[in-house]
Amino acid sequence: MLPKAGYIQKSRMATIDQNGALVEVFELMVEGKYFAIRSDELHSAVRGRYSARIENIRQNWKQYLTGVAGVLHLSSSGKALNLEFTDGSRFTVSLNSITAVLIRQSSYAPVARLPMSSTIRMQYQPLHPGQRSLATV
Repeated sequence: MLPKAGYIQKSRMATIDQNGALVEVFELMVEGKYFAIRSDELHSAVRGRYSARIENIRQNWKQYLTGVAGVLHLSSSGKALNLEFTDGSRFTVSLNSITAVLIRQSSYAPVARLPMSSTIRMQYQPLHPGQRSLATV
């Protein structure tokens, strides 16, 4: 089972983009940090047409979008949305739970952390007993 890391819910505050226009967003909270996903882009990502931008939020009486922090796209199985941040962290949310939020059957969708890829995990494995260094080719 994947560990829960946050949630996605519809934002309750007015959000202003870089051009000064009001936009409808969904609030993404992951490991204590808040981000935004534009509503129209989230709908496109759920349909599998395009990926959606995950944007940073700055608050000063209202919410302001201040730049891209990552990308959200449909998984290869088509059963989840994967979130990939620019710092390399990866998360996932079930397509069923995000659809329930979009049609207002649920108030939030839980987000789970994805494990690190096997190529990254390999470099942290300890040496076997009696082995002095890693073999290189």
